[in-house]
Amino acid sequence: MKLSKLNKLITLEFKYDPAVVSAVKDIPGARFKRDPLEPYWTIPVRSLDIAIKELSLTPGDLYPDLTEYIPPFKDITAEIKPDRVKIQGNSLDLLIKSLNSLCKVEYPFQNMIITKVLGKLIYHKNNIAVYKFPPGLKQRVADFLHKAGIPLKDHFQAPPPQKYDFKINIQGRPYQEKAVEDIVNKKISRATLVMATGAGKTVLSAMITARLGVNTIFYTYSSDLLEQTVAAYEKLFGCRIGQISSNKFDIQPITAAMVQTVYSCMTRQDEMWELLSGYLDEVDLMFIDEGHMLGADTIYAVAQQTNPYYSYALTATPFREDNKELYIEAAAGMNLEIISEEELIKSGYILPVKVKVVPVQHNKYKGRRYTTIYRNQIVKNSQRHEIICQTANRYKGRKILILVKEVSHGEALARITGATFIHGASKNRKDIIQSFIDGGINILIATSILKQGIDLPDAEVLILAHGGSSQAELLQKIGRVRRPYPGKSFGIVVDFLDYCPNVSKDMLKSQFNRRLALYKKYNFEVLDTPENIPNCRTRY
Repeated sequence: MKLSKLNKLITLEFKYDPAVVSAVKDIPGARFKRDPLEPYWTIPVRSLDIAIKELSLTPGDLYPDLTEYIPPFKDITAEIKPDRVKIQGNSLDLLIKSLNSLCKVEYPFQNMIITKVLGKLIYHKNNIAVYKFPPGLKQRVADFLHKAGIPLKDHFQAPPPQKYDFKINIQGRPYQEKAVEDIVNKKISRATLVMATGAGKTVLSAMITARLGVNTIFYTYSSDLLEQTVAAYEKLFGCRIGQISSNKFDIQPITAAMVQTVYSCMTRQDEMWELLSGYLDEVDLMFIDEGHMLGADTIYAVAQQTNPYYSYALTATPFREDNKELYIEAAAGMNLEIISEEELIKSGYILPVKVKVVPVQHNKYKGRRYTTIYRNQIVKNSQRHEIICQTANRYKGRKILILVKEVSHGEALARITGATFIHGASKNRKDIIQSFIDGGINILIATSILKQGIDLPDAEVLILAHGGSSQAELLQKIGRVRRPYPGKSFGIVVDFLDYCPNVSKDMLKSQFNRRLALYKKYNFEVLDTPENIPNCRTRY
């Protein structure tokens, strides 16, 4: 459960759980808010003590947004190291429970809510206890102890000495230069570096690498991103970059690695793992590309196994639909915004976005379950495919990306439009992507392999053929058309308002409303909204 402050109210955000809802309803003044992005409850500040009791909360649950209400812990002292804290004093039970709350993740799995604590108590005898946590949570734990009025002695770990004199062939942007200086001067050894798509996270990582001059590993989760990173780094550094993938094992002072390959070696514990684990022990700087993926067990496990002195996640979207954001922080550290989206637009580093809404009225939904409705109304709907084709024709002459989720959907659209379609198993996808970049192809249909990471600077129109409601995925996809290019002044996003007037709980329309709320939240210019579309004229 996440607690925050909203004017004179306190918000409670949590995944639906009947027992929790029942308990919240008993709190005086509790009100439910149907926000399209994330529904939440509010309670008056005066009811906070009752909420803490009814919901079995601890002072740790008040961190980080309600720290003013954290009660002081008296007669307790603490000493902290990179991955553990020693606490000493009387009545430590409440503080230990608070540390568990600080390190707790609650996420949905099937029809259940799973609770997992990333830290653990490793010693408790008399009035002394030692609590161990992932290194990325050190700042969180230290800050909480400070807010709780507990005297804290920090046993700082000395940084590793510089081993290499890396040279980089680029002059960074002002905000990139500042970020490097802040990391070095403020001794920020762990952080989730947040910057919008197109802000230059690969270049920033290279600048940090050059400045620190230590053994470096750069993790990616796809072969396309691996090759793109290696090519960019070799151009920037003018030297060979190591690669660890399914078909290559070459270790260099700077090495790019596939997470899946490292995880596979780790689980097999074979001869290759002996070599690889020895190398990882010498790594002092780690980057995790698309850091929001750290909620996945494999990526998190690899990050924890590496555990260098310097650790940075790179992402434009430091949040997850499954509430697993704490995994990102545990692996890399707290969020550090490098530059705001508004500043990037103002400086011309990324482009503003215009959203065109195309209404599609369905006379009847076939099926009741979401998966059935999605398959029938989105994936297999030939009339809707024709509307998408007509929409693409309106932007003829521009570089167009059409994104789908399922291969069969992409194949159907490719047959109608005559456009090229690629997916994860396409053997020639790299050549096709290059042809799109070079101008040989003007319309490209793709699955989620293009949702993030791949640079397509002249892509101007993004057609979202698939619907859906994931905020992080949507922002990543929109990032494909926000990169500046000669003659391009903004990115165009085409979205489809699928709806059925005869349905009381319209799942497809609800998903669109969620996407619309996100467009408004990020100040995208929405050219048409449902209330401004006369009779929602596109029907079948």
